[in-house]
Amino acid sequence: MVILCVAGIFFTGQSVRAQELTVGIPKEATITGQYFTLGDIASINGDDTERIDSLRQIRLGHTPQPGQSYVLAGDILMARVRAAHVDLTGITWQMPKQLKVTALAQSISGQQLVKQAKQYLKASATGEVMITSAGQPQDILVPPGEIVFNMALPYGIRYNAPTSISVGVQVAGRPFTTAILRFDIKKYQQVAIASRALNANEPITADNIIFERRDIGRLVPGYFTELDKILGLPVKRQLAPGIVITENMLGQTVLIRRGQPVTVTAKNGSIEVMVSGIALQDGSKGEFIRVKNINSQKVISGQVIDDTTVRANI
Repeated sequence: MVILCVAGIFFTGQSVRAQELTVGIPKEATITGQYFTLGDIASINGDDTERIDSLRQIRLGHTPQPGQSYVLAGDILMARVRAAHVDLTGITWQMPKQLKVTALAQSISGQQLVKQAKQYLKASATGEVMITSAGQPQDILVPPGEIVFNMALPYGIRYNAPTSISVGVQVAGRPFTTAILRFDIKKYQQVAIASRALNANEPITADNIIFERRDIGRLVPGYFTELDKILGLPVKRQLAPGIVITENMLGQTVLIRRGQPVTVTAKNGSIEVMVSGIALQDGSKGEFIRVKNINSQKVISGQVIDDTTVRANI
């Protein structure tokens, strides 16, 4: 009986010692992720793997911003451990008076951000462009992990004002931050220029127009890049040589001349009537001119449809 008791004491003692754990927490630790656990900062030794796993999962706090640090007092650490409601019996603690926690980080330079944005802008713009960064963005610190850039142009590309581009930074598959960069973008095109002085009502020809390379962001809207779109159109007023030709400087080609025979059409419901007439005015497409009906000798107003047709309003 005595032997059995002694043996029981001996083996019970062995069992208690087998359950003992040692937890060592350093004075400083580097971490990553959204929050850190006891397992992230401490060395936990012992034979009870189940208890060790439970201890390792105890959450101690949020991770600071990448590259930044904060300090936790030892008693606060211990209070957070106890708040986890895990079995803490038989644990030897090696606890410092305070723990400095620093978040791991990697740097993305402002130059790298500009490079990524420029590549996106070049792919988005068409034709000959010159892209210049409007300032140098600051370097940013992000957590460790694979970096992916997501670009967007919230207001599109502008050639007469700074263009804003949104650079979203994704780390390890998760959005981290967004940087807004601005660029000056110049686009160059060959535009129609008066090669000499043009008189009012003089038509555009291949001889009095040349094409020159210009920064279109500095031009008034309505410039032309193709001769076919303005060939034969009259200028409304006298133009100086070297001026950029725009829409508001040009009239329409005269399709019908005064005294020209025309067909006058009129429609009443499903019935369309056509009569012969004489134009009393010059007219371009879409303009309203006076026309005399040859049969009735009445003067009516009609809209120029083409070079032989006027549609009357009835």
